[in-house]
This record gives sequence, C-alpha cells and structure tokens, in this order.
Amino acid sequence: MSVTLAVYDTLAQAPGAVRDQIYDLICEADDAFWPPLRARTPEQGLSVGEGAVLDPAPTAYWASIQPHALITACDAAGRVLGMMSVARDKRLDALDMTASAYLSTLIVTQSAQGRGLARTLYERLFDLARSGSQTPCVATRTWSTNSAHLPLIAKLGFEERLRLKDDRGAGIDTVYFLKPL
Repeated sequence: MSVTLAVYDTLAQAPGAVRDQIYDLICEADDAFWPPLRARTPEQGLSVGEGAVLDPAPTAYWASIQPHALITACDAAGRVLGMMSVARDKRLDALDMTASAYLSTLIVTQSAQGRGLARTLYERLFDLARSGSQTPCVATRTWSTNSAHLPLIAKLGFEERLRLKDDRGAGIDTVYFLKPL
C-alpha cells in the first residue's frame, strides 16, 4: 500500500483538514476500544463498569491528546487512512519508568486494515522514539481481549511488563507492553 507518512509535533499543530479527519476517525473507531474513547477523561481515567459516565462523543479524550505527537498515513488524495497519537517522554507510574514514546492511540480505517499499515506506522514510531532519546523505548497499554492489536505487537517484539487483572471489567485486563529499541 502506498501512503505518505507525516509527523506533527503535536496534534494541535496538524493542519485543520488533517485534524478534522483524525477527529472523525476517533469518533468512528470509538466503540472498537474498551472502554470506548468517550469513556476516557483525564479526571476519571478509564471509566468502566456500573455507573460509568459516557460522553456522547469522545470530546474529553480528543482534548486530552492535543499535546501528543501525531503520526499520519495518507493516500494520494490526502485521506487519512491511519493515525497514531504518541506522548513523548511519558512517565508511566505503573511501570515506574519514563518511555521515550508512549503509544496512546492507533487507528487504521476499516478500508485499509489488513494491508500492513499499522506495521508501517509502528516503524515510523520506532524512528521517532530513536531520534529523541539516548535510551529509546516504546510503551503502550491495551486490553487483554484486543484481538486486533495483540498479535501485531507480539510480532513487533513488544514484551508484556504489567497486567492489571479485571482493570477494565470482569475478565478484561489492562496490559502494559514495552519495546526497548
């Protein structure tokens, strides 16, 4: 698949048309995440279970990732086919460490899935992490039933570092992964 990759220092600095497409992607993919992105707020963290407050749209999540770096993959017409939101030099208290790059969000449009785009985005993320640190590493967290993401990060050599049992509901763990580069 032929795509053009772009990296922006912050999501807030991306061109308006790109930002609009990223917001649309986040809204479209909202229910593919557990908990949904609209259930995530800086104040509450991951809001799950009985009594969880769900916003009608992932607006709080959108606001929280504005300072993150953004990696996009666009087709020849300029359509965003995939994106990564990345916090740089992110302190991860659960792991008692700072990651040079922490992958917060990875989304690939349904039409582009299964064609190697997520791997391409990861390769660019690894380059970004290497460029900004003497001890580069990439960290991410996901949920234990994320069948789309878990096989890929295993193939890319990520190591499981921490599992928080039932953190996202009964039978759904939060799992932290790390890849030293």
